[in-house]
Amino acid sequence: ATASTSSLTGDTQSFVNKYVEDAVVEGFEADKVYSTKVKNKVFMLDNPAKDQTEAKEKQKSRRRANKSKALTAKEKRALNVYDIPIESRKYELFLPLHELWKGYMEELFRSTNPVAFTQKLLKADFHGALITVSRSKCPTYVGTSGIVAQETENVFKIITPSNALLVIPKVNNVFTLHIRGSVFTVHGNQFRYRAAQRSAKKFKSKPTIDL
Repeated sequence: ATASTSSLTGDTQSFVNKYVEDAVVEGFEADKVYSTKVKNKVFMLDNPAKDQTEAKEKQKSRRRANKSKALTAKEKRALNVYDIPIESRKYELFLPLHELWKGYMEELFRSTNPVAFTQKLLKADFHGALITVSRSKCPTYVGTSGIVAQETENVFKIITPSNALLVIPKVNNVFTLHIRGSVFTVHGNQFRYRAAQRSAKKFKSKPTIDL
């Protein structure tokens, strides 16, 4: 924004004259300073609102730039981000993860009874769990056991004792886990959620049709 003293009203003109007079250092003539330095001059005025708008725009630009750096799900798949390298597909490498999971289960279980614990188990993270396929519509899956290396919405990726990486669908499969001497059963058809979604979901009891 700009302002010119040539378009000032009478009251504003008096104010400007008085302001210049008060501001002039002793030894200088206020009238002369006003006529030579202020009168009919154009001055740039501060515009805080504009400054704030520019700052917000810059902040949005930085956020957009940072957001654009994140990989999309398609890009992650193309780069094999979720693939477990062949050299890492060893059962013994996942045993420490399983031990951590058992400690995690101990913290969840504590003094609760097995029935109350099932609600906590439904929302728990299964990475590191040792699971076994107890029933399946595909006979070749029955008896398969291993440590969960990855869990997605529809599958468990497990590492078996023979160092094989197997992808087990949740659909039409029933899994069992042994925790504190108790056997817990997980029906894959009702378990088709990502770990993050499951932690916030409210599960309701409902009948299950046997395989």
